[in-house]
Amino acid sequence: METNPETTLVEFIRYNNWANAQILAACQVLTSEQLASSAPGSYGTIRATLQHIILAEAYYIGLLTGSRPQPLFKWDDQPNLAEVSTFANQVAGALLDTIKRIPPTHIVHEQEDGNTFDYQALAIFIQVVNHGIEHRTNITTILSSLGLPVPEVDGWGYLSALPDRFEMQEGES
Repeated sequence: METNPETTLVEFIRYNNWANAQILAACQVLTSEQLASSAPGSYGTIRATLQHIILAEAYYIGLLTGSRPQPLFKWDDQPNLAEVSTFANQVAGALLDTIKRIPPTHIVHEQEDGNTFDYQALAIFIQVVNHGIEHRTNITTILSSLGLPVPEVDGWGYLSALPDRFEMQEGES
């Protein structure tokens, strides 16, 4: 079994991408009114939260690589979820490629309000996963409050969806 921490980081991003895809798929069947639903303590509406997750991940890619994916639509035009999903897939591919190329110790130089912050890329990798979990939880909370089906997007859901990734190999114990 591989014990390379970078391989583990790649798996966390695969999980994040999978979980985003599950949430987007569950939301594809929602009405406009349901997409406009929110709950106390959540980020905002389901639609706004989906947009926020994807835009944040594109932003993180930009911090790591200097270039972020851009959608073929304008967010102000309220793209349908099929268009959003297409962009989310683009971001997911770029995120996976980025984590495979950028080592966790890579120094990120972020400038904000005239200040420069230097830190390891590992902080962004952690933020990607944490941010996604937080906001997918917002969405599943809203779905549950509406009495709608909630996709299983936790680690056990990932294991159940992709059991071959977690099979023990001969000689492992």
